[in-house]
This record gives sequence, structure tokens and C-alpha cells, in this order.
Amino acid sequence: MISQLGRIWIIGGGVVLALVALTVASPTSAESALNPNANCNYTLIKSKTLGVDPSFWKKFFKHWIPFTSTARSKMQFILFKKDFADCGKELFLGNVESLKNSGFDARHQTRIVIHGWMSQSKGSHIRKVKNAYLSLTQPGVNGEPARYEDFNVIVCDWSRISTNVNYYEVAKTVEDLGALLADLVRFLHLEANLHYDDVYVIGHSLGAQIAGSAGKQIMPYRFNTIYALDPAGPKFRDQTDEYRIDASDATYVESIQTSVSFGFEQPVGHATFYPNYGKNQKKCYVYGCSHKRSHDYFIETLTSPAGFWGPRCERFDNGTWILLLSDGEFRMGGEPSVPKNGTFYIKTYAKPPYAMGHRWMTEPAPQEDEDENSTED
Repeated sequence: MISQLGRIWIIGGGVVLALVALTVASPTSAESALNPNANCNYTLIKSKTLGVDPSFWKKFFKHWIPFTSTARSKMQFILFKKDFADCGKELFLGNVESLKNSGFDARHQTRIVIHGWMSQSKGSHIRKVKNAYLSLTQPGVNGEPARYEDFNVIVCDWSRISTNVNYYEVAKTVEDLGALLADLVRFLHLEANLHYDDVYVIGHSLGAQIAGSAGKQIMPYRFNTIYALDPAGPKFRDQTDEYRIDASDATYVESIQTSVSFGFEQPVGHATFYPNYGKNQKKCYVYGCSHKRSHDYFIETLTSPAGFWGPRCERFDNGTWILLLSDGEFRMGGEPSVPKNGTFYIKTYAKPPYAMGHRWMTEPAPQEDEDENSTED
């Protein structure tokens, strides 16, 4: 006879196994009927079953179940263009035939986007960055001509590694992943006439460190620009420039630093922007919110007519900030990048749209608000 407690354990275990099976299961035919992009492998749109994303959790559980390991590539490269903005095409290193059929066009600027730890290409922020770039190929709302004919937007998905909960083990792979990205860019240069100076790399968190590593390994050539979105700080803060992102990794390196727990407090690159003093962002009450906010700001730098403007500043270890207002204003991010040097203060609104444009100068004199910056990252 099975005791009552035994029945509970059996039922509970069955529920857990059912949830795991549901998590790793492929989308149903009903989902395909409801989602017109269900048959596209590279939509960057999560397919959710009972509120969970099987593609993420399947990779997550593989780090816990050794016999499910895969021999497939550690990093995938998915190309999006104006003509196939919602269903990307995978680029394969060394496969010239697939490259010819991919639609990659070296006449257009290339923008490479890299997600961070515990994330994937199907995260909403990566999709929004891709969409923001491609929106620049569309006419304006008042009929203005499109700013760009097209882009090659390449999304790097390294979620087979990034979904490992052990951050410090994942951080050890940055150089290997940077080498893969450098190999891809060399391949595009040799086989598709890509110009290195047409390449921007946009990386968030550990993705920014991967961008820096790729920049080091692509030498003697150089990317035009690296946008480092709150580059990952843990494990990298005490490293020398040889092992973390720095100004030598591209012709121009600009960082947007929005948190101190996940990111850097010290400047990184040629230009470092500190929205709201770079500590904790306004109305961020959830752990990690400030770290992710760098994505939101960057997306708006591409699409906002107002933009983010601010002065150069000097920071001191005692928490004092001096704004050098006489030097004028400088714009954060944007397309194309505008090289500048130094550290810069940016003030934002507390909710979207965050960009204040030049209006920040009409606000009360900026000073560090303890209530505003007291929340944990």
C-alpha cells in the first residue's frame, strides 16, 4: 500500500516532470496556426507555452543535465534586413554558398548586436535594438525620406552558454566567443567585401565584454564603433585593459553605464555616459532593472528626435560631481556615432520616453537625489 504522503510525492513528481517535458517540447500545431511566424526559426519572438519560453528553459536545463549536451556551434549569427525584418537568415562560418544566398550586402552598414548573461537573442531588448535600426530604413511619419537604404543587422545568439547560472564560468568564455565573432567578420570581409569601418558592435553586459574581445582579436583591423551597454563589471573590474573592454578595441568605444552592482563605476572607452549618475536608474525597484535600462536608453538614442544630451563632467571618489557646462552639450549614442572623449552626465525622465533632449537644462540644477538613487540595482 502506498501511504498518503507517498501519493503526494508521486503526484508532485509527476507534475514537475510534466512541466519539464512541456518546457522542452516543440510548439504545437495550434501555436503554428495562431502565430504566422511559427515556422520561422529566427523571428526573435518568444514562443510561450503556459507562460514559459521553451527555447530558453531547454538550454537552461541542459546545464543541469549532462547527457543532453550538444555539439552544435557555441554562437549563432542571424542576419536581418529591411526585406526580411522579422524572419532572419543564419550565417555559417566558412559556408560561402549560404552567405551568397543570405542577402548580406556590403554596400550597407553592418550592425552586430550581442546579448548578455542569462539572456538570449529572443529577449525583447535585442529584438527592439534590431527593430530600431531597421526603422531607420523607413520613411518618417511626416513623409520624410528614410535616413538609410538598409542595414545588415546581425544578432549574435550565444544562449547555449549564457543560460548557465554560474556567471563566473560563463565569463571565462568571453575570449572564445570574441574569437568566433572576429572570425565571422573576417569571413564577411574576405567573401562578401565587408569593410571593417562599416561595422558597429552593440553589446550588453557580458555581450559588451565579448565585443571588446572581438575588437582585440580582429586587429590589425578595427571596428568603427563599439557601443558598450552597461558592460559587465564582476570579474572584469580588476582586470587590465588586455582582458576587458577598453578604448583600444575599436576606432571609437562609447559606454552607457547605468548600474554599479552589475556594471562599472570607472569610465570605460573613449566616452563614458552616466545617466542619472550611473548608479541606479529612476523608478527601478527590481533587482537588475538599472542594468537593463541601458538597453532602453540606447534604443531611444536611435529613434528619439529629442535624444539624450548632457555636459562633460568630473567624478570624484567621495561622490562629488562637477558639471562642465561651459563645454557645451554632447549627444549620447545615436546613428551614426559621433566620436567624443571624456565622461558625461545625462539626465532622463523616469518613464518612457526617457530622452529629455535639451530640456534637461531647464530643469532644476542636477544634484544627486538620495531617494532617486537609493534603490538596489
